[in-house]
Amino acid sequence: MLENVLKPDWLERKPRFAFVIGLVYAIIGIIAAYIVFPRSQGIASIAFLSLLLVPSLNKIMVIEEVQDTKERKFTFKRIFKDHLDVLEIYLLLFLGIFLAYALFSLKFPNLLVSGIFDNQLRIIGVTGGAYSTLSFNSIFFNNLKVMLIFVVLSLIFGAGAILFLAWNASVWGVVFAYVATLTNNAFNAFTNTFVKVLPHMLAEAGAYFFAIVAGCILSQAVLREKMGSKKFEYVLKDGMTFLTVSTILLIIGALLEVYFYMLL
Repeated sequence: MLENVLKPDWLERKPRFAFVIGLVYAIIGIIAAYIVFPRSQGIASIAFLSLLLVPSLNKIMVIEEVQDTKERKFTFKRIFKDHLDVLEIYLLLFLGIFLAYALFSLKFPNLLVSGIFDNQLRIIGVTGGAYSTLSFNSIFFNNLKVMLIFVVLSLIFGAGAILFLAWNASVWGVVFAYVATLTNNAFNAFTNTFVKVLPHMLAEAGAYFFAIVAGCILSQAVLREKMGSKKFEYVLKDGMTFLTVSTILLIIGALLEVYFYMLL
């Protein structure tokens, strides 16, 4: 029932509400996981959240693919204008999910961070290794691997890649809040950390948004258009452009993390 609240056409007209939807759906996912799957709450909350979002996001990507098949001149301005709404939706969903997990971790540092979100904290030892060395190559190739996972998931599952995106948002939120709780003033520490990391977090997350949109519109094109047709070529050009932008953003994010974040 709740997924019907997120109407694709309404959300495309008013993408700013995606932040509230991401926040509210994440809270619902956390509470549902706490009740239904008390031993796997961190992962289960992401699953519940994704189940709420995927149906409407898939419909939005169908709309995006239809826009791509219209015969128009290929320009970067036209591509970004056509897909600006869905990029904004993913960005605001990401921030809403991030904030929900951060708030729960700050509010219940002992119960929730060590219990519900222990899976998110354990991921530090897996994906966080790239960040500890502050090496451009390790950061870039680690994030490139994640980006490729987003593309593959989007090609296979369409907007199902939101599961992986929501997982990353939850990890950012929980880790930021957990580090903040180790200080005397958790709120100030969280705010300072968020401001410092925000530039490279947005660059990195933006790369993933572009990768998701590229994979989704290519997936819809394969399903709906004939291989080699003019319409398929239009969609393919848009998808490859988005992948190029995604790679550029990963480079920018890695540079910011190595040469900017360490100066703060």
